[in-house]
Amino acid sequence: MSFFDLNNKAELDLEKMETESYGIEHEELLNNEENSEIPFDAEKIRIEQRMLSLKYMKELIDINLLNLYPDFQRNKVWKENKRKSLLIESLMLRIPIPAFYFYEDENSVLHVIDGLQRLTTINEFLNGEFKLRGLQYLQESCNGKTFRELDAKYVSRIYMTQLAVNVIDARTPSQVKYDLFRRINTGGVSLNAQEIRNSIAKPKTRKFLKRLAHSNIFKNATGGGVNDIRMAAQELVLRFMAFYMAYDYKKKELDYSKSDLELFLDNAFEYLNQMNEGELNQLEQTFMRAMNNVHALFGDFAFRKYRTRELEEEIIRKKLINKSLFTSWSVLLAEPGLVMYCDNSTRKKAIFELAKLIEEDEDYSNALTIGTNAASRVEINFKQTRDFWEELRVDI
Repeated sequence: MSFFDLNNKAELDLEKMETESYGIEHEELLNNEENSEIPFDAEKIRIEQRMLSLKYMKELIDINLLNLYPDFQRNKVWKENKRKSLLIESLMLRIPIPAFYFYEDENSVLHVIDGLQRLTTINEFLNGEFKLRGLQYLQESCNGKTFRELDAKYVSRIYMTQLAVNVIDARTPSQVKYDLFRRINTGGVSLNAQEIRNSIAKPKTRKFLKRLAHSNIFKNATGGGVNDIRMAAQELVLRFMAFYMAYDYKKKELDYSKSDLELFLDNAFEYLNQMNEGELNQLEQTFMRAMNNVHALFGDFAFRKYRTRELEEEIIRKKLINKSLFTSWSVLLAEPGLVMYCDNSTRKKAIFELAKLIEEDEDYSNALTIGTNAASRVEINFKQTRDFWEELRVDI
């Protein structure tokens, strides 16, 4: 195995570990699975390059026109004092630091897309929240000091520092913004797709997804098994919304054909962003009904893949949430007017028969595990789940 292969395997292993730490089963990609690389018209890119003084940026932060604490980045600031101190030392030595990328929303509020750790560190130091430690060149004059304790010349150097800022204009088309954010985001802890979406969401949309992901009904349906620190739970909620809006219950057809899940979810997110409170409330009621129905049918086994042997021998170890099962079952049981009431025998039958189907139908099993974003796999997932559900519901 070559060095490249070993390195690639290590990256995949880390990705798998991270996904499973959220309580979600890792899905394998097909070699030919499409990437979410969206071609766009270069003329539509609106990025303004500015040079702003550090003092002015501090003023923007203080009057809430520069948002340093969006929900999606709360846990991504530097913790090590020495690393923070060396950044401040660079400012005092007039050493240029990398450019920042901001997104300016419709209300002229700037949101940090790249450079959050650096800007947060600078703001904390100016607020007197830490002392300088471990400096390399200014140990004698600055080590152990807070901002207010620095000599005037160093205060002046910090305030007069000119920072390069690239601002993505709110008029930039949404899909262009999403793709730019993915290209730009190169920080110490890169944002995942859902965190990027949240970075340009309207407040009502952020609150909507967070409320549903943290609701008791969602937690009951998923057995409280999804960690939302990196917005994994909110992405599941968005998946439901995207596929629910694309599913025709009368024709029993799903409008998903491009094998590009990220683009599909981006578009759904934009629909949510444009909805009013009344429309969002209707979707919320639909989501709650779906979660209640799935929990009524499968109980604590909902959205998880079990083997029949485990069920027969009662070797029950809690499994991770399978995103494909979550998608198809939540959407199908969100059927208008459907309210589920199941006794224990019906629930046991549903759990056992689904486990049997996954074991015996290789195409269905693969559709839940490998290349799950491909249109053909999504189609198999929905068809097999729908056929199983229609046969099962006759006995309910």
